[in-house]
Amino acid sequence: MFEKTPKELVLKDFSNIYNKCQSTYELVTSRRYNESLVLLTTAEVYAIAEKAYIRCDTFKELQTAEVQAFFDAFEIYYFELKQVLFHADDDFVSLKNRLNQTAAAYEALTASFNLL
Repeated sequence: MFEKTPKELVLKDFSNIYNKCQSTYELVTSRRYNESLVLLTTAEVYAIAEKAYIRCDTFKELQTAEVQAFFDAFEIYYFELKQVLFHADDDFVSLKNRLNQTAAAYEALTASFNLL
């Protein structure tokens, strides 16, 4: 049924995670902040991440330093996003830096998988 390799599938998951992270950043920094949309998008990115965690736990070839670095960068971004959403900590500069770190980790991961 599926012809994609575990690496291709997890790379798709990570692409979706990064795209949702970009969306959440844009939503929380926009002038027309829609809290419901941000919460929905945040829940979506967390669900995708949980699926990716399971995929990586299942397939040993996905347990690489680059995968771990992406997860680490995402988790820090996600933590800071929650600080912005649920506390009075609107440190958008730090959140943007964390988004950039997630992007760099995604690019390194893509290069290490040598799929593109």
